[in-house]
Amino acid sequence: MKVYPLCLPCFLNQVRKAAKVAGLSNKETIKIEREVAKFLWKELDPEKSPGHNATFVHRIFKRMSKVEDPYRNLKDKYNSIALKLEPILEREIYERSDDKLSVAIKLAALGNVIDFGVPSTFDLEEEINNFFKTPFAYFDVAILERFLVPGKTVLYAADNAGEIVFDKFLIRELKKRGLRVVLAVRGAPVLNDATVEDAVSTGVADIVDEVVTAGKDYIGIDFEFASSEFKEAWKNSYFVVSKGQANFETLDGVYDKDIFFILKAKCEPVAMELSCNVGDLIFLYNKHLLNIKEGNEEAEKGD
Repeated sequence: MKVYPLCLPCFLNQVRKAAKVAGLSNKETIKIEREVAKFLWKELDPEKSPGHNATFVHRIFKRMSKVEDPYRNLKDKYNSIALKLEPILEREIYERSDDKLSVAIKLAALGNVIDFGVPSTFDLEEEINNFFKTPFAYFDVAILERFLVPGKTVLYAADNAGEIVFDKFLIRELKKRGLRVVLAVRGAPVLNDATVEDAVSTGVADIVDEVVTAGKDYIGIDFEFASSEFKEAWKNSYFVVSKGQANFETLDGVYDKDIFFILKAKCEPVAMELSCNVGDLIFLYNKHLLNIKEGNEEAEKGD
């Protein structure tokens, strides 16, 4: 996925949100925004993903604010909220379902509403109350079932703190089917993305076979910046589960690996890439998405 014009104001909005959370003054915030604006003017790479460019925006913020992890307190808060919700979700939704794999996927998608990096508001309890009313634009569970081969390894690329608790349901389902699960998290703080600390504190690290870092504070996944342990896990995986927008933005267009994207389409550029509506939930096999894009291209030629 490449940068859309709508991404540029979003980059600045992310800076304002981080500054507010960090308690910076208006003067300090404007100073950082001006530096980010210079980056957008001179160094933005529109051929790279929004996640790629946002990485450098947030590095500017951290360098100038001297705040390495502005969302730490909020990450702890949402980890705590999600952990309290976990047994309720398990009892009221997961255990009552006859199709636990599908429900586990939906719970993982529901967790993707917890994202401080996208300019949207959310009410977690309201999202849960509306759980079964939320539309899925795509739900490729039948394709996933073909990949559930005992003894194979799945690389599970996590997204946000808090959200990572919701991933437990799907991770356990994969484990029940005999797969080995390797969890990938960020190697350093950026936005509210889950780190090793979050994987450990929420207990997710206890149920996977291995935890690796996808890189330092890179937003999404880029093999130019990925850690050697992540590259090895990628190479050895039978398929990949990719959580969240940033991972989608950076892995969109990668077809040499079987990838299942789980996310909520929170902005117009991502919705356009996915041929869905803003707010839709997505569980989509990357080669299914390739077929959709090729179909759209053919339709445009026909017009």
